Amino acid sequence: MISEYNKEIIIEDKKLNQMKLNILKAEQNNLKTREKTNDEMIESIRKIIIDEEKKNY
Repeated sequence: MISEYNKEIIIEDKKLNQMKLNILKAEQNNLKTREKTNDEMIESIRKIIIDEEKKNY
């Protein structure tokens, strides 16, 4: 169980920066519109991370 928390994850800088940018845009948009609930925003952010990780640069 402890080993699950000690896993090292390596993410390319370009992917990480794009994830951050997309998450910030989604957060800013939701602050303006209040379209999504907290749970929906969590799912949206999770989707951004998964989608960005799948991309090849």
